[in-house]
Amino acid sequence: TTNSENSLMGLGFGLALSETPSLFLMKQHDFALLGLDQLTNTHNVLRNGRLLAPFIVLMVIVDSGFEGPQASLNNLDEFASLSRAPIYFLSSKENIDKAFEMASEPGLHLMALSQKNMKNICTSSQLQVIHCDEAIIYKYPPNKEQLRIAVLFFGVDNSIAHEVSEELSKKNYCVSLINIIKLSRIEFSSKLFYEISQYDKIVVIDTGKSEVHFSTELVLKLKENGNKIELYQRNSSQKWSAVNDDAIEFDVQSIVQKISKGI
Repeated sequence: TTNSENSLMGLGFGLALSETPSLFLMKQHDFALLGLDQLTNTHNVLRNGRLLAPFIVLMVIVDSGFEGPQASLNNLDEFASLSRAPIYFLSSKENIDKAFEMASEPGLHLMALSQKNMKNICTSSQLQVIHCDEAIIYKYPPNKEQLRIAVLFFGVDNSIAHEVSEELSKKNYCVSLINIIKLSRIEFSSKLFYEISQYDKIVVIDTGKSEVHFSTELVLKLKENGNKIELYQRNSSQKWSAVNDDAIEFDVQSIVQKISKGI
């Protein structure tokens, strides 16, 4: 029903208070703006042990283009900051499995997936898969070239990160694709930070439309640690407020060429 998101958020919290697990499946991420008061203020009241069951809000990021400015929100960083709740990227079979496992705990859990990928078949990866804290690491077959490159991805549609990883692997680099599951601060002391910092070159790709990113904070920490970083984020544009193709402002070949020249 029209403009009911605020009420439905409240209903979800009420169910969690009464030990009833629930899932609010939202047609698009944009509609969640109507429930931000609940996600922030109500959650602040209830977060300290009062929620006795999981309440999952699963949002679709409309990234297929030509849907208009009121159906193209992709600002999960702000939602993570305001709600202080975990946000999971459902960007692969492994991410999905791990996200729902983590979201089985009582409390508020936010999930997001790509509209472009909703009708695609979701299969397990044929690459070597390693679980590390709140990320999935996909290791491409090792090559003779000993230089190790990590492609670190934040977002719901990881196709560009996969393509970059594949192209770099073809150039005989030892490549790992690190798919972030949970959008949150990655601390110096974490196992994931240590794992990322071991690579000779780190490529960070973030396809969100936020003005302030958790990925930027991670890049600053890695630079402070002495790591070599290439950061790719979307550029805020006037076209985001119009009907457009919602194309990402960088492409696979330009990323691969810049990385290859810079090594």
